[in-house]
Amino acid sequence: MISFIKGRVEDLGGDYLCIDVNGLGYRVLSSATTIGRVTPGEMVKLHTRMIVREDSMSLFGFIEEDELYLFEKLITVSGVGPKVAVAILSSMPPGEFAVLVVEGRVEELMKVPGIGRKTGERLILELKDKLEAFGGEYTYEPVPDNRREALEALISLGFDAAGVRKALSQVDEEGADTARLIKLCLKILKS
Repeated sequence: MISFIKGRVEDLGGDYLCIDVNGLGYRVLSSATTIGRVTPGEMVKLHTRMIVREDSMSLFGFIEEDELYLFEKLITVSGVGPKVAVAILSSMPPGEFAVLVVEGRVEELMKVPGIGRKTGERLILELKDKLEAFGGEYTYEPVPDNRREALEALISLGFDAAGVRKALSQVDEEGADTARLIKLCLKILKS
């Protein structure tokens, strides 16, 4: 169908981008990670997957091919639709998710909105073999809870995920609690 879409970002929403391709606006549903990496007016190329249902046609797109690959694997799992797949991609990088699946860490998967114990176990069962090589390409260190909380708080305040992750990586204060991390990141993000 549609392999990719290349054009200018016209508008951003909570779960979509509007891409202007020669005067035609495409509404592309996406993860918070992809949405956080672009700004209106910027030229982008999104790797896409079109999903046709009886009552709708939806176009999903991601900057990174890793995200599209994982999205396509996720929607093959029984009980995981496109919205849950996007929620997973919005909550963690593909490599981190792959490591959680390969290592069978269902408790951490359950932290993603829309993932309960049964779905988490099904994800591990159905995707473990498919993601072993994919997850092996990444080095993943678990993110401490205070850093994850700071990341989520700053994203909810409207900061882009990529910028917040970069700011968090610049904060090297040992033992800083969530509030302190947020304060230090705000200084970096506003400078």
